[in-house]
Amino acid sequence: MDYDEFMFTTGDCQKWLVTKKDAVLQWYSNGDRQIESSSISEKPYEARWYRRTNNKEDPWITLRDHGTSVPAGEVLYGENKFGNVHASNVLPAYNGANVYVRLSVDANAAQGQCRDAAAGKAGWKLVRHVGPGLKWHPATDQLLGTDEYGTPAGPQAAEAFSVKFDNQDFKEFMFSTGDCSKWLIATKESVLDWYSNKDRQIEASSISDQPYKARWYRRTNNKEDPWITLRDHSTSVPAGEVLYGENKFGNVHASNVLPAYNGANVYVRLSADANAVQGPCRDAAAGKAGWKLVRRVGPGFKWHPATDQLMGTDEYGTAAGPTSSEAWSIPFNTMDYDEFM
Repeated sequence: MDYDEFMFTTGDCQKWLVTKKDAVLQWYSNGDRQIESSSISEKPYEARWYRRTNNKEDPWITLRDHGTSVPAGEVLYGENKFGNVHASNVLPAYNGANVYVRLSVDANAAQGQCRDAAAGKAGWKLVRHVGPGLKWHPATDQLLGTDEYGTPAGPQAAEAFSVKFDNQDFKEFMFSTGDCSKWLIATKESVLDWYSNKDRQIEASSISDQPYKARWYRRTNNKEDPWITLRDHSTSVPAGEVLYGENKFGNVHASNVLPAYNGANVYVRLSADANAVQGPCRDAAAGKAGWKLVRRVGPGFKWHPATDQLMGTDEYGTAAGPTSSEAWSIPFNTMDYDEFM
């Protein structure tokens, strides 16, 4: 099986992180390692971890630097049944811990975040929609969220609508086609600036789970702006990769996208939504978005019995769910993946 990511979590999903395979499976001692996202940050950051050749309790995977995470109960992975406060500050209080891998060949993985948004999960709120016609959104507020029209309905409604969102506390936008085959996430700051064919940061999309940049437009006197596209504007227009436009703009900007992909949607992620923080972990626990549970330790006082240093060769126990009481592990060394949770 192909897989792309690892996720390390507590059993109750209060604490979790996603990281790349390459960030984990090297040798390091109190070295900075990249975390892609976590329960404390939706943006990539680094933390100091351990994975030493002769230490069978390694790797130590932690939410923050190892030195501060151990007393704070923020250790998310250890091996060789290691105990001490490394285990006692975490496992009994948070219902054990889990390891997931994300299967890269899972057909739902690429659409997972968009599907969550469409279902109102992970803090996402649908605020603007245009149906599968030949013109873009009627709005002319340049995504400030002041325009209000139509009757709010679902993400595949036939008619256009918009609700006010200028009074909402949010940090991220998601722009998607109605069928979720094309989507991207960008921060509010990346979108709500003035730019003309300039690089803007995309946090993740249907074509990349890593941040990248694309050239967009948001000009002061162009009411059809902003133009939000999967890749650079000039290549996205003919390729049918435009995800947002305004002022009922037509042409191929609309006709190459809206009829074929069931319209388009705009979501905002509400900062105060309690479910937003736990969303990725809850998806993993439910086997959604391509995640597969491969290793579990219950709410005791010792870490995983494994001693393979996360190579995925150890197999023990009886595979069960993410809140089971006993420790278990299935082989995952034959899976092709890049990330852990």
